[in-house]
Amino acid sequence: MYLGEGLLHELGFHMRKLWPGRRIGVVSQARIWKLHGSELASSFLRAGVDIVPLPMPEGEGRKTLETVSRLYDRLVGRSFTREDALVAFGGGTVGDSAGFVAATYLRGVPYVQVPTTLLAQIDSAIGAKVGVNHPRGKNLIGALYRPRAVFLDPGLLATLPEREFRSGLFELIKYGFIGRTRLLKRMESAPLRPGGRALVESIADGVARKLEVVREDESEQGLRRILNFGHTIGHGLEAAGDYRKLTHGEAVGWGMVGAIRLARRRERLSPSLAARLEAAVRNVGPLPTLRSFSKRRILDAVGKDKKIGMLGLRFVLPVGWGRVEIVESFPMTEIAWALESLGVGRQRSRSTIHGE
Repeated sequence: MYLGEGLLHELGFHMRKLWPGRRIGVVSQARIWKLHGSELASSFLRAGVDIVPLPMPEGEGRKTLETVSRLYDRLVGRSFTREDALVAFGGGTVGDSAGFVAATYLRGVPYVQVPTTLLAQIDSAIGAKVGVNHPRGKNLIGALYRPRAVFLDPGLLATLPEREFRSGLFELIKYGFIGRTRLLKRMESAPLRPGGRALVESIADGVARKLEVVREDESEQGLRRILNFGHTIGHGLEAAGDYRKLTHGEAVGWGMVGAIRLARRRERLSPSLAARLEAAVRNVGPLPTLRSFSKRRILDAVGKDKKIGMLGLRFVLPVGWGRVEIVESFPMTEIAWALESLGVGRQRSRSTIHGE
């Protein structure tokens, strides 16, 4: 794990040490390549490393087996072998897709993560989960496959659109809820901004907390499930919005608010602490309205979520300042209540409601 400003400039030399004399396939997207591709290519050129650009389409909705198949075609066409390596250069869509390709092409080729979004730097690039979406649910097809290295350059975040940066902040504050209390307090006090020391420290805090959890439970048999805080409802919202209406972070933000309200309803949080925790989430930034969403579609997606086990739905509830617990057999009726409390479908027309 490498964290520091300017790492992209040095990436070629790091990769030269990891895979001397081998080709590097760089999976990326047009927007990322336009912003940062020349610096990455120059870094590899200075280190004497040959790269093969492997473009993939934009958008979470393109994180599919079809996209992966096209990447396979390019690797086969270039006669890539296990002696070559891949670089995932982009956000979570790129990292998840490229990681899945690396895990499955020739039964596994080496790869590294170079995440260019805040969300990817503190979440999807960390922890070895790779995969793609299915039309009926998010990340239903995947594997556990560790990258050989992860390079986190906070300087790349300066070019992020505000909404995309804020999406990462919603995921970042999650780590405060699951045990990094100083991070929760820092983000409760003031919004983070690109380029500041507070952001670098917060990234380090978030990554450290995730690594603590993953090292203890890589295959998600117990503790790692706490990383799903906010994600049960969040993934349902993403699927119901066809992965277009909300960013991942916005969906998780709403999911955390819903979990806080459910914890208060179950009397696991005092009114004052529940209000403080919800205010901390909302301090990250505004959340889009959920009025146009279908409660039925969200519940259908939640019912197909990969967090469904033999005992039914597992749900992560906040039960204190920086403390959560996993509840088995969580009733879908309570999820429905939470969606109503978040304003899902509110003020929709009578005909639309009857059409559900």
